[in-house]
Amino acid sequence: MSTVEDYPKNPNYGQGCYRRRIRLFSEPGRVYAELEDTNHGFRCTISHDGEKVTDIHSETLRIPFDTCPGAVTPLRKLIGLPLCDDVQALIPLADAPSNCTHLLDLALLAIRHSKRTQQELIYDICVADQLDDSSPAAAEVYANGVLIHRWQTLHWEITGPEALQGKVLYKGFSKWASEQFNGDQREAAFVLQKGYFVASARRYNIDAQAGQPANDHRDVMLGVCFSYSAPQIDVARRTANSTRDFSNAPERLLKFQDAR
Repeated sequence: MSTVEDYPKNPNYGQGCYRRRIRLFSEPGRVYAELEDTNHGFRCTISHDGEKVTDIHSETLRIPFDTCPGAVTPLRKLIGLPLCDDVQALIPLADAPSNCTHLLDLALLAIRHSKRTQQELIYDICVADQLDDSSPAAAEVYANGVLIHRWQTLHWEITGPEALQGKVLYKGFSKWASEQFNGDQREAAFVLQKGYFVASARRYNIDAQAGQPANDHRDVMLGVCFSYSAPQIDVARRTANSTRDFSNAPERLLKFQDAR
């Protein structure tokens, strides 16, 4: 049985941070959304008639598996969903297991953005590398440059601020965060938690796995995302040179450049 400990380690882990930037931009009848982080690059355009989603176009620009482009097809199942102020209310309608986690999240954020009066919203997420097994690391999310949440985290739990101490960042997160936060603060909390989840991949040298079948880690990873789900997991292989380190170069986010 394989485990994540079988993955080659990232020799630079502990010297930087994970970064993700999400941009949402609306115009009449349309919302443009884009996301870039250490491991992914996506774009998505949601068209609507003011009441429901009428069309979806998405692009997979930088991906961890060669099967990821197939995720643009199940995402179109969102066509017909009502525009909604609460992303979490749409998830049960979105057939999440058949979708790419990150592309689906981006599309749902775009749907909610269609209800905002502000034209542009940019989220910046930064999760510091964990220096050791006993020192908390900061996880932050900004909205248009304004800090919304800053959590000290350790072993998938929040250690600070005191009001959130002991709150989990994996299973059980959705329940407590939905009770703790409302509106834009709740959305930002979910955005940060999703970034924290992906940040753990910085521990590993993903590029050293180029060409590796996803099925090699079936015991651990089955069902966690589109490419790790059946039937994709049976044929998916790691892409080459898919990661970027934005630790000291946040200005490169959403440029979707080839330079590493």
